[in-house]
Amino acid sequence: MTQPGKTTAANLPIWKKVLFSLILLVGLPVAAILAIEGVGYAVMHFKYGVPGKSYGLWTYDPELGAIHSRNGYNSNSQTNNYGFRNKEDVFEPKPPGSIRVIAYGGSTTFCYNLETDQAWPIRLQEELRKYAGPKSQVLNAGAIVWSIGQEVARAKRDLPKLKPDVVIIYSGLNEEANAGHLQQEGISLKEAVAQGKHGLFATNLDQSRWLKRNSLIVRYLEYLNLFAPTPDPSPVPEYPIVPEIRENFNRTLREFIELIRQNNAKPLYVIMGGLHEIGQNRLLLRYSREGAAVAREMGVPVIDSNDVVRDYKGNKADLFAPTGAHWSALGAELLAKFIDEQALKAMVKPN
Repeated sequence: MTQPGKTTAANLPIWKKVLFSLILLVGLPVAAILAIEGVGYAVMHFKYGVPGKSYGLWTYDPELGAIHSRNGYNSNSQTNNYGFRNKEDVFEPKPPGSIRVIAYGGSTTFCYNLETDQAWPIRLQEELRKYAGPKSQVLNAGAIVWSIGQEVARAKRDLPKLKPDVVIIYSGLNEEANAGHLQQEGISLKEAVAQGKHGLFATNLDQSRWLKRNSLIVRYLEYLNLFAPTPDPSPVPEYPIVPEIRENFNRTLREFIELIRQNNAKPLYVIMGGLHEIGQNRLLLRYSREGAAVAREMGVPVIDSNDVVRDYKGNKADLFAPTGAHWSALGAELLAKFIDEQALKAMVKPN
């Protein structure tokens, strides 16, 4: 029996019942999500945290959509004071007598499948320091999904300030994906190239999404990839190279080489390596191979990392992650030694 003057759920006004229901239906799940996010960030901090660095590798950029954050970390990566994938900060000012190299590319330069110090630019730094001193650096400017257009846009910021001695270009795998992303943004690369434009790149990439950059739950669910079909490693049927993608890549490469030289650095072009029998690799890697002709025409040293694969006597698959394009720890070590012996050492050592 309800006591006079006492309010119960049964005789609450309708609006209060609706409000209470919304709190239960919306408020509690939101609180639970925030609690999970908080616990996740705490776990990441205590397990992988680095003094002076913040969790997360990407930050919003008005030109690029997203760029590597400065002094960031995640479960297998660290970025330095310039957002390069190096544990060590860029030495400022550049130490006298040291050599500075910057390596540009996509995920195959970033080496997402490896720990920071296993990536081929850092292994190359180890080789460089054997004869150029402990203050010489190879800065890893690779970024997942980036095309050559993004690489040039970033280099325009980096080169005037950092004044590298050598710039390595290891690019070409993401050009068809870039054209597809541009199409989603309503931009026709074919029309743009016909109008004489080049260097176009999409900004609607995965890392451009706020939730992808800031939510541990979203990143973890995407990492699990529960609903994605199992990748088919069999070769994709041959199709012709896409003329406008090739032309955009080659024109942008010319601009990149000119930019490097304008900043008194030496360009080095490395043809991308991979297991061509896996998926689209032999087709996507064509743009890197085609770009070699442009580099040679402009007098740039060109080396072919497929020579590493050819000369390896063991199982070729040991050199790569399952993608067949991203170097394994072993492959990265061999690639670094190859770049050093075939080109870098001669480019930086005094005669």
